[in-house]
Amino acid sequence: MAEQTGSTLQNILEECRDGADGIGFNEVVVMLESTAASAEVYMDFDDLRFTPDGRIVTLMVPGGTHMHLDMSKIREAEFIHTTNDQGLPSYQLWMRDGDGNPAMRIYLRKSDDDATNPPRHEFFMGLLGKYPSKIALSEDEFGGAGEHP
Repeated sequence: MAEQTGSTLQNILEECRDGADGIGFNEVVVMLESTAASAEVYMDFDDLRFTPDGRIVTLMVPGGTHMHLDMSKIREAEFIHTTNDQGLPSYQLWMRDGDGNPAMRIYLRKSDDDATNPPRHEFFMGLLGKYPSKIALSEDEFGGAGEHP
């Protein structure tokens, strides 16, 4: 087995991006929220850039839009499979801060290529089997955490 070189969260995000047989998260909606506002960005989950120290991940969207996540501030990740209000399956990865507040949510959206939806379902269910409950993340993986990027 290959030795893990990044943080637990980095490894999870890379696993979601890379998938199996080319089928990973691919088409997603990334949601950022605070107590006063939220933003949703539709993107392909294929351009993740990690700083050399592994603390910050930048999610890139073609055209220049990008989001930064300071992974040293995330204390919990959770894969969630539910049914939405339209009766359709909902596949989610939630990342929460130390107070349990959602910092970033990633939702798989229905693929424009219907043939990829069943393998994406199987891939997500495999992740849910591997990570069946909340994943506790430690600040210790990053040493001294810095300030917001």
